[in-house]
Amino acid sequence: MRRKEIKAILFDLYGVLVDSLDAWHHVFNDTLRMFGLPALGRRQFSRGFGAPIEHDMKAYFQGRTMKEVHDAHNSHFRKRIHLVKLFPSAIPLLKEVRRRKLKTALISNSTRAIVGMIVSHYKLKKYLDVMVTMDDVRRRKPAPDAVLRACRELGVKPREAVLVGDTRNDMVAGRRAGCTTIGLKTKGEYTIRTLGSLPPLIKRFK
Repeated sequence: MRRKEIKAILFDLYGVLVDSLDAWHHVFNDTLRMFGLPALGRRQFSRGFGAPIEHDMKAYFQGRTMKEVHDAHNSHFRKRIHLVKLFPSAIPLLKEVRRRKLKTALISNSTRAIVGMIVSHYKLKKYLDVMVTMDDVRRRKPAPDAVLRACRELGVKPREAVLVGDTRNDMVAGRRAGCTTIGLKTKGEYTIRTLGSLPPLIKRFK
């Protein structure tokens, strides 16, 4: 592995720092019911989990505006926040990254309102320098916009940043931006099976 000078770590939220599947299943069904639509079983919901909002609009919310759906999700998420589970290794990892004096960013395709709820609920703000959500960019991942914005706000070049994500969209966004990509159980420039494997890898970068 070639040695790299890394100054920042950019984290995806869902599937990396938190498990939000149960929360989103309930929120999605809350929104469906609010609009008089039938709820989805867990298996059906899981198959489409993480799909772009445009997919959901076409498949489930025809006749509704994206703002209506986002507003409903935001409202219901507040009541379901307790179902979001922080991975046990998340805080130790963030503390270790802080100890190494690396800058940090959180990047998500979710709304700022929902990401903010999670960050506040688990008191993550003290570990994060920057937070970039779908509300802050024109194009969501896999476009590189959020990654590039995070790098600009952190004051680092993309080649000085590592993006940690768990989906192909994360890896594509990081690669297009020019970052080193680390895939959590997904193929990146480097691949790890657990968050606990990240600190030893970071040591080899800096």
